[in-house]
Amino acid sequence: MKRRYFVALGVLVAITVLSIRYWPTTTTAAPPPTIAGISVAEQAAKREAATRRAAMPAVPPHTAVGKFSAETIQAAEDAFRNMIAVRGLVIQDQERRGLAQQILAKPDGIALMREILLDPAFARSSFGEFQAEARFYAIVVLKEAARQGNLDFVVDTASALANQVAAAGEPDKGRAEDLMSIAAIVGENVGSLGLHDASSPMLAKLGYTAELAKPVRVLYLRGLFQGVWAADGIEEAQAMVERLKVP
Repeated sequence: MKRRYFVALGVLVAITVLSIRYWPTTTTAAPPPTIAGISVAEQAAKREAATRRAAMPAVPPHTAVGKFSAETIQAAEDAFRNMIAVRGLVIQDQERRGLAQQILAKPDGIALMREILLDPAFARSSFGEFQAEARFYAIVVLKEAARQGNLDFVVDTASALANQVAAAGEPDKGRAEDLMSIAAIVGENVGSLGLHDASSPMLAKLGYTAELAKPVRVLYLRGLFQGVWAADGIEEAQAMVERLKVP
């Protein structure tokens, strides 16, 4: 009786050992490969941006418009769409800056941005229904140009646009927003010290004088306010408006 007991016990132990050794174990999926120097959140954001970009409708082939080649216009639209793809992601600012730098590196890249903003007919001919987005992201490129030290180009573009808006009489909503956004770039770069009073040289470059139509001066002030607020805080921005406010 004892012999049968020990035999049965030995068989049970052997089965248990074999079960432990060969029983299938659950496996977890390997994490996606990591890229050196990039955080997990950034990698996830890049994948999301790529998914968004792939889901966008295909862009019809461009043709040359004016002095700008089809390749230049196509490259700009591709960059703009990539800027859209990163909207709201943790990599938005750095990716948009890099894309803006790519445009500025082209011989006629910055000239194209100016043309988009100052010639509505050109923007429509070049980008079709995408022209509003093209204008918005052209301003993103101007912001990078200012960061690189080319603020004069931004100021010249603002001045030219302000004159066009003033000549049109009733400001077009889209172009009015463009002017405010460009003025904000100027305000952020020069700060409250660069706009100390109505005789400021920067205001003269912008064409902000008593002769400029009041609605356009109001647009300028709104944009400058946003820029100075970003640079120096709301109190400095409010003080600037008080010094320069339209009578």
